[in-house]
Amino acid sequence: MLTDKYRPETCCIVGNYYSLKGQHEKAVEYFRRALKLQRTYLAAWTLMGHEFMELKNTAAAIEAYRQAVDLAASDFRAWYGLGQAYELLRMPYYALYYY
Repeated sequence: MLTDKYRPETCCIVGNYYSLKGQHEKAVEYFRRALKLQRTYLAAWTLMGHEFMELKNTAAAIEAYRQAVDLAASDFRAWYGLGQAYELLRMPYYALYYY
């Protein structure tokens, strides 16, 4: 089986690898590559939001999660991520809304 480095799925797999190694900046880089290949790739937006949360960059995390919600309003992972981001910002009413 061949691996195509120009597929967004491949970039997300590599991003997950770096995430597991604790290299969150590198993971974000690969999720961004996935999004250059396919702007509407929901998993990349959500996973990038998670990485920004690990980096304590809540503004970027919120933006990534909102992009994911715009693509698929029924995807709970992005909504939950928004709740976590607002909880970290000590904005409980926003957090409750997104949870």
